Amino acid sequence: MTLQISTEATEDVINDFANEFYDAYELCEIKLVELENNPTNQELINLIFRAIHTVKGNLSFVGLQPLLPLLQSVEDLLAKIREGSLSFSASLSDVILLSIDHVKSVIDELTGQDKTELTALAVQQIRDSITGIVTADPATLQQAINATINTLAPETVITEDEAPPTYKPEKKRPSGEQNLLKVLQRYGVEPSDDINLMIALVSPFERRSPYWYGKAERQLLLTLGMNKLSGNRTDPAQLAAATLMHDFGMCFLPTETLHKNTPYSTEEKEQIHQHPITAYELLSKMHKWQDAAEIVLQHHEHMNGNGYPNKLVEEEITDGAKIIAIVDTFDAIMHERAHIEMVKRPFIRAVLEINRYSDTQFSSEWVEIFNQFAQKLRSYNTTNA
Repeated sequence: MTLQISTEATEDVINDFANEFYDAYELCEIKLVELENNPTNQELINLIFRAIHTVKGNLSFVGLQPLLPLLQSVEDLLAKIREGSLSFSASLSDVILLSIDHVKSVIDELTGQDKTELTALAVQQIRDSITGIVTADPATLQQAINATINTLAPETVITEDEAPPTYKPEKKRPSGEQNLLKVLQRYGVEPSDDINLMIALVSPFERRSPYWYGKAERQLLLTLGMNKLSGNRTDPAQLAAATLMHDFGMCFLPTETLHKNTPYSTEEKEQIHQHPITAYELLSKMHKWQDAAEIVLQHHEHMNGNGYPNKLVEEEITDGAKIIAIVDTFDAIMHERAHIEMVKRPFIRAVLEINRYSDTQFSSEWVEIFNQFAQKLRSYNTTNA
């Protein structure tokens, strides 16, 4: 049973409260991202703490007392960060943001925008889990944070089947050819001989690194879905080919470079920057795929001219490359720490990261389309895009 909302507040009072809440929610989103880049900034911590404290104080006026324990636990967590006994981190940012997002789901229902799935039991579980962070010792802190993130967003759990081969080598499989064909069929792309060849290359590509498993299917759903939402401004077949092949050049990098978790050397960066050229040259040699080749070549270009390999600016970059740039980064953010902590980045946090680089790294027009499509992918379930 979802959380019971009972209020005698007038519509004007509810609307005033909701407007204040949404302002506070937006402020927290922005300041949490800023705080990740400057984790000791006391002013930012104080701003977030006050925003949460104000929302908590206003809940009773609109009959949302059941949410008080949840926000109190978030406030307790922020108090620990504020006093310096707990260091702020990206993981804690996820905890705070996801907690506020659950509150937002209830406010959305209160104002008739959506239905919440939050239950009283879930509120209790979240509160207890956050309390576990507050009381954890240094040795168990990250474990407590991971457990809380998994409670807040179950889709972040790395299941036994999703674990890299280091953990369960016999379980996981790359994107299946039949699944890829189903995605193409969904978006009206006919599987030609060339497309079938590209699909056949996906399995050996994804086996090159356990962190790439499922990547082609996830990205194909997103690129073709965004393109369809735009009215298919890029030819779907060309975009599909580019999506399947854009990172193929990464196959030829040493595995120690692919799996490196320390900063790249200048030589390693140069090697990585060659991968769009490798795939471009391959597609250019195939009949009818010149548009896909251009998309692949440009998918690491930035709107502000700071990308590679040719430092193009927005008006010089194809729509297909702008789509793949967003999708490729989004997928990387979602899975950036999965192989280390066995926890994927929460969906909402990855969406915020994309929006953070709108108009600099990514096209603001395509970020807006991505935001619209992301609403359909809230759980980021690749079988239900």
